[in-house]
This record gives sequence, C-alpha cells and structure tokens, in this order.
Amino acid sequence: MLILLVVAAVLGTYALLFLRVNADITGLAPQEDPKFKDLIKYTSEKLTSNTLVVVLTKVKGKDHDKLASELKELFEKTPYVNQAEPFDNPETLVKYGMLSVGGGTVSETVRYYQSLLNVEPKTLIDFRFWRNTGAALHDMNKFLEEVVTKSGIKKYYLLSPDGDLMVMNFSMNKPMSDVKFVSEAVTTLKSIIKSFEQKYGIVIYFTGGVMGTYESNQQATKDFTLTSIISLLGVLFILLVGFGNVLELAFFFFGLLISMAISMGIIAIVLRELNIVTTFVNAMLLGLGIDYAVYIVTRIQERFNLEGVSKESIVHAFAENFRPSFVSMVTTALAFLTMVFSPSNAIKQMGLSVAIGVFIYFTVFNIVMPIAHMKFLDKFKVRQRETYVRFVDFVRRSKLLMNITILGTLVLAAVGTYSILNFSYTASSLVSKNAESVIAQDIVAQKFGQIGSSDVAIAEVGSEELQKTIEKLIEKGLISSAFSILTFVESPEKVTQQRSDIYVRLLEITHIPILELIFRKYGLYESFVSTLDVLKNVTTTEDLFKIMEKDIPSLFYKSIDGKNYLLAYVSLPFDLWQADNFKRFFDSMKALNIRTYGYSALFYEVINELVRSTVLVLGFVFIVELLVLLLDFKKFGKAFTILVLTVLNGLAAFGFTYLLGIRANFITFIVLPIFLGIGVDSLVELEHSVKYGRESIIKTEKAIIICITTTVASFGSFVLARGQLLREFGLVTAAGLIGTLFISIFWYLNTADKKWRIRAKVNPEQASGK
Repeated sequence: MLILLVVAAVLGTYALLFLRVNADITGLAPQEDPKFKDLIKYTSEKLTSNTLVVVLTKVKGKDHDKLASELKELFEKTPYVNQAEPFDNPETLVKYGMLSVGGGTVSETVRYYQSLLNVEPKTLIDFRFWRNTGAALHDMNKFLEEVVTKSGIKKYYLLSPDGDLMVMNFSMNKPMSDVKFVSEAVTTLKSIIKSFEQKYGIVIYFTGGVMGTYESNQQATKDFTLTSIISLLGVLFILLVGFGNVLELAFFFFGLLISMAISMGIIAIVLRELNIVTTFVNAMLLGLGIDYAVYIVTRIQERFNLEGVSKESIVHAFAENFRPSFVSMVTTALAFLTMVFSPSNAIKQMGLSVAIGVFIYFTVFNIVMPIAHMKFLDKFKVRQRETYVRFVDFVRRSKLLMNITILGTLVLAAVGTYSILNFSYTASSLVSKNAESVIAQDIVAQKFGQIGSSDVAIAEVGSEELQKTIEKLIEKGLISSAFSILTFVESPEKVTQQRSDIYVRLLEITHIPILELIFRKYGLYESFVSTLDVLKNVTTTEDLFKIMEKDIPSLFYKSIDGKNYLLAYVSLPFDLWQADNFKRFFDSMKALNIRTYGYSALFYEVINELVRSTVLVLGFVFIVELLVLLLDFKKFGKAFTILVLTVLNGLAAFGFTYLLGIRANFITFIVLPIFLGIGVDSLVELEHSVKYGRESIIKTEKAIIICITTTVASFGSFVLARGQLLREFGLVTAAGLIGTLFISIFWYLNTADKKWRIRAKVNPEQASGK
C-alpha cells in the first residue's frame, strides 16, 4: 500500500506539471501521411491561416489613422507579431496591374496624353478642348486619389460605413499549430490592449484563426479540469447513496485518487499532451474505473451477508469477482488498445490512454478494496438487502417493460443508423457561443456583412489551368470570386510574348510630363519604374512568376513533393459551416479533382480519416471481443448475442440524441467503438452472476445500477462543459449508458435468468434419480 502511495504521488505530480491540452486540429492528422504533411506544411507557411483579427469598436469620432498606427506599432514591437497585414496593396496593384493593359489600350493612352502637349495656338481659345482635357485630368486624378487613400496607414484597416468599427489583421511569427506560442502571444497582446482601450475609450475584440486556436485550447483545458472535478464529486455522491457507508466512501475516494494519479502520470509520460479527442479521458476513466471497485465491494457485501463478516468472506468475494471483472477489464482494455492500429493520432492516443487507465484502475481497486476491508474488518456488519434493489429485481421481470425495451431499442437503433449514414461534417464548436471570437465575428458581420474570402485556396500548376478552374467553379455555383495572380495579371503568358511592345509604351507613359507629375504627386511613380524593371527581366512566364512571388508570396506554394503551384483564395456564395455545405463543397472539389488547401481542407481530410479509422477500429474491437468472450463462455451464440446487443445499444444512443437534434459527427462517432468496449461489461457480469444464484443476481443488479449511474455521472459532466462539441459527446455517451442499463436488466437478464431457473428445476430431479 505504501508503494502505491509513493508511486501515485510521484506520477500525479508529474502529470500536474507536464501534462497539457492541445486542441489544434493538425494534431489529429496522421503525421506520416504525405497528404497530411502537405496540408500541414501549407497551414504553417501561409499567413492567411495564421492571422489574428483585431476588431476595434466605439471608434466613431476618433482619429482612425492614429489608432491604427499606434496599435500597429505596439503589436509589431512584440516578438509574437510578424507584421500588420494590409487589406489592399495599391503599389502592387499598380505595378502588376499595368502588365495586364493591352498594347492597344496603352497606345491610346499615350496618344491621348501626348496630344495635350501638342496644342496648336488656335486651340487655346477652344474652351470645349480645355473642358475635355480638364475632365480627363480630373478623372485620372480622382482615380489615383482613390488608390492612394488606401496607401499608408489606411491600407491596414477597414472602417465600417458608420465609422464606429475598425478591423485590422496581424500575421504571427509562428504557425498557430504551436499552441504554447499562441497561448503566450494572445495573453501578452490582451494585456497590451487593456491600457490602449482605457486611453482611447474603445473596446477591442480578438478573432480569426489564432484566437480560435487560443480559445479552443483554453476551453479544452478548463473543460478537462471541470469535468474531472464534477465527475469525481458525482461518482462519490452516488457511491454514498448506493452503499450508505462513509468508511467505504473513503476507500473509494482513496482508490480513485491513487488510480487517477498513476494513470494520468503514465499518460503524461507516454503522450505528453492530450488532443481534443482525449481531453475527456480522465472523466471517462473515473466512470469506467470505479466499476471495478463497485463490483468487488458488492461481492464483499454479498459474502458478508451469506457467510458473516470475516477475512474468509473477503477472500471468497475476491475469488468470485476476479474472473468476470478481469474479463471485463481485458475486453475493455483490448477494445481500446486495438485503436493504436488506427492511422489517426487522435484515436491512437485515446485508445492507448484508456487501455492504460483501465488496467491501472482494475489493479489498484482489486488491491486496495480487499486490503482496506481487512484492515477495518471490525467496522463492518451484516446488512439487510436494500428495498430499492428488491424493487428493481421485481420490476425488471415485467414482460411489458421487457417488450418496451426491445421495441424501443430496435426503433431507436434504426433512427441511429439513419443518423450515422447522414453523418454531419459540420460539427459544433469547441468553444462557447459566448466566446470572444464568436462575439467579434457577429459584430463584424453586422457592420460589414462578410469580410474577405474564406481560408480555402485552390491550386493549379499554371495560370491557364487556374483560370479554367476558377471559371468552372463559378459556373457550377461553388465559388463567387477568387483572388490570385490573375487579379493582377490577366494573361501571364501574353506578357512574355508582348513584353517589348508593353515596355516601350509604358516607358512613353513615364515620360509624359503631366502623368509624371500626377504619379509623383501620389508617390506611385516608383511603381511604374518597378514595372519596367519587371519587364526587363522577364523572358518566360516562370521568370514573371518568380518576380511576382517576391512581392506576393501568399499566391504561390511549393508542395511537399517539390511541385510549384499557383494559389487562388476563393470566396463562397454560401456559409461553409451551415447545413451540409462543408461536405458538399469539398466532396465536389474531390469529384472535380481540384487540389485544395487551408484549415477547412485539412479539417475535411481529418474528419474523413477519423471516420475511416473509427470503422476500422470498430471491426478490430468486434473481432477481439468476440474472441475474448468465446474464451470465457465457450459458446459462439452467447458471445455473438452479447456483442449484437451492445452494437444495437450504441446505435440506439445515436437515435435518441438525433431526436434531440444532435447529429452524428466526427467526435460522437468515436462513441461506437467505446460502447463496444465498455457495453459488454454489465452483460458479462450478469451472465456470470446467474451461475451463483439469486443473491448473486440481486447484488450484481445493484452493482450494475451503481456502475452505470457513476459512469453516467462521469460522462454526464460533459454536459456542463462550455465547449459545445464536448457537451454533445457527453449526451450521446450518457444516452448509451442508460440504454445499457435497460438492455442489461430488462432484456438480457430476463432471458439469461429464465434459462437458469429451468436448469435449477431439472437438476434436483436428476439428482434424486441417481
């Protein structure tokens, strides 16, 4: 016992100090798969997937330029921010926009403005000519003025039409998959803006990908702590009600703390961190692990009632309990352990951590509980059977309840099958609806509608292919617009073919005094000179792309296999995260064989991988459990029946929650192999209890009721989590566990107990015949 305490103290301390939660979606991807490596490489390189969006409210009547300049300076001084990102770069637009001007248009422009310099004396009194000339210069002046108003600090922020809201973008120095960096960055930047808000009397919100990552991790960490505490308190309360003995409650609490400390310590050593799928593993282990304590304690109580309070009774209880409890532990541990064969890191981690935890809880409770009862033997006495247990045993034999359970399970299983077949790719958020990023998005949407494009980028090897793809997607209604090199240069291939002609004519433009004065006035003259430099150095389309990539790197990408791609950031004519738009869009991209990048594309592939992995694991678990049950019962029919009932229960849980409005998604889908792993326990315990007679059955019924209610308390604690996704997982799991209670007691036990009663009547006659 002392050794257990020392080990628990050391490992528990290690877990507290070093175990962290990482809710980044890239952590769910198979790290060795080239496809995922490429998607992760993109998200770590491109600024569009690494942006902190800052929303400044209550700025009406304030000096907007000053606000933007000061905030830009404050943020760029920190080691976290790379730079403020302009919403539009007029210099780049002028520089490359001139390349898309056809030769004829340039010639006409040159001739028109040259004619202004070749004015004959008689035209000096032709007011119509001067009026037209003035109008032309005014139009040119106005156009350049509009371009230049977005230069300087103004290009770094968007201002709402009513002047009360500003939006700025900041790119970070490290990818947002670096959770530690993101947490430090957001925390520091939030502290910086406090004094800034007070100084100017404004309110600032953060949103965007970086803030989403920060909030997801913060919420996951809080939910992990919250669910662990609530699970522990809920389990202890149910145990106190179920057993009514404060001393035994102390044993349970002691065993739980030791088991939790050892299991989380080992998990911290093996995994180092928990992902969004494994954040609930501690609460899950509390619910699963306490079962082994409940089973041994109910067996001890049963033996105390039958044989008296003695050490021999404890030994007999241990011997009676060990086999079914060990089989339950092995089936559960193996079920989860088979998950390590999944290519998905998320499922691997969950399988390994739960398998480790289940073994630890089983071992600790089978050591602690018998020893504790022996040490405090004089504190226990024979108990009368609880009234509620007798009532349950009476009620469960009702044929009406049995038929309702069977019919209800089958109907809900059919609904659950429909829910799974119509799997939703649009999962709920990891964060609360009241999260800062969500509030900020709503504020921006009210003022601007939809800002900018989505994070989805399509990739093609050449500009002609990119143009055709964009046109095809617009025609099919899948995108509404695209931002790419074609935004700057309409036909890159033609630039190299006509570069001599364009060069000469642009050179002429830069030497027209009137235009030169106007361009110099607005600081755009250098852009034209840069255009000439571009043309000098361009001999092939590749040359043009290399030069453009220096100015606009976000529009070019080199894949993991070394191929160069042109990118187009697309805007969608629908909300990607509403209804089934997410699945419809990316399924269409896959059908059209179009390469896509961005966090959305990565999320789509991760979900597909999780689904494939879960189905694979489900098959593994079914086979492993069938083999274990065959070894235990030696009958294929019995083993297969238990597994079929467990599968039906899992499907029924999806059906019940579907009626509550929760569709199957990538997190709740993982419940299927979990149910297959934990759902057989009660059926195995009941099957073994039938062999030992009525008292054993009643005590097992009590144990199952307490075990399932404690596990429901553990998983039910997720309902109190702020993260919507975790809440949904808790509801589905709790529904499945309650279903397990009904199927075990009102369906399976009635059939198993009926067979036992028939055998009991036959055996005495056979004995007298001998």
